[in-house]
Amino acid sequence: MPADKPFNTIPNQIRLLKGRGLQINNLNSAKDHLLHHNYFNLINGFESLLLDSQNSSKQYTKKSLDNFLRLYDFDKQLSSVIFKKISEFETRLKTSIAYHFCKNHCSTLPENNNYIDISHYKIPNPSDGPKHYVNNFYNPTNSKKTHKLFQKNYVYKGKFRGIFKGVVYYNGTKTTLKGDFIGRFGSTSIREVIDGSCTINNSNHRALIGILNSITTISGTNITTPPIDIRRDEAIKGLNYINDCKIKFPYINEYNNPPFWVVIKTLMLNDLIVLLYGLKKRTFDAVLRDFNLKPNDKEKFLNSIEIIKELRNNCAHFELVNRFKTPQNLKINNHLITELGLRPERSQFVIKLYDVLKVLKMYVDLTEVKSFFLDFWIQEVRYGNSQIAVSLLDSMGNSNINDWV
Repeated sequence: MPADKPFNTIPNQIRLLKGRGLQINNLNSAKDHLLHHNYFNLINGFESLLLDSQNSSKQYTKKSLDNFLRLYDFDKQLSSVIFKKISEFETRLKTSIAYHFCKNHCSTLPENNNYIDISHYKIPNPSDGPKHYVNNFYNPTNSKKTHKLFQKNYVYKGKFRGIFKGVVYYNGTKTTLKGDFIGRFGSTSIREVIDGSCTINNSNHRALIGILNSITTISGTNITTPPIDIRRDEAIKGLNYINDCKIKFPYINEYNNPPFWVVIKTLMLNDLIVLLYGLKKRTFDAVLRDFNLKPNDKEKFLNSIEIIKELRNNCAHFELVNRFKTPQNLKINNHLITELGLRPERSQFVIKLYDVLKVLKMYVDLTEVKSFFLDFWIQEVRYGNSQIAVSLLDSMGNSNINDWV
């Protein structure tokens, strides 16, 4: 049954732990650790490994706060090492996608920005993969269900000086310009926004309104202006993803037409999975070859990235990695289960850290992770805590240290 817990001060937390038999050798140090690390992560995250039993009466025998601290430090360091290896995989994946897409679709300078053109992709069918991926690749009527590369609803806020070509709408105290803005957008390298819109307050732009009225006073008229100025407090809507990146990332703003291998750095792992579902076969097959896979390994590859993404998010959000399991609704590809000898908790669902690392090992060298486990094991044996270490390994999916290293 779900339960609620009231706030408890750090002195009371310490009294609670000492009442359960936990040895606390340095009171001031204990206060600092509980304040900095959070009781839930530091104590609740590991108490099942250190309690005398799992019944409702929590008691510790010959256990100290140092046991918790070593386990906590182990988890934080392990999370960091794993995140580093996932980052290596993510970088390799981005490099592969960008290289083969550009080779097939962006081979000349005029084609540099083809990666934001939906015509160079295939729109996946609903049956091609999980709905939360294929249904969010491209929807011309719903930007929320469209990959960020193809959206055109980004906003620029800043100074604009240039020419406007489009329709002017007068609406009482406000005026709206809908069309093409060509010129300088502050200090960015943006030079034009096609099919953009900007609504201004007339009282803030008397000079601009005077120019517009000199061209036409009839709302809904097509116009082409001489150079105009728009103040910083207004927004121009309708930017594409490249323009949005130029605003946010200085290294992208250095390019007029930034290539895909630069812009792809801004995509998260979930963005990459959605994008992969829309790659044309020739490009996707080339990516698979980079990972020593064949075309019929596509589903296995996509599923393995989804599994790795879940572990990545766990590490990135500073969750305890020793307690990691894949989500209840994430189905594990049967080929992965068979080929890697995975052991789901229920048919094709829920695997622990040990099995997830098997999946990650398909793509990156995990020697550093193995060495970390061996060092931890040696340390715990030296402290006489081999049974605690065995319990920890078991909670992560395999109690045998030899299988980890």
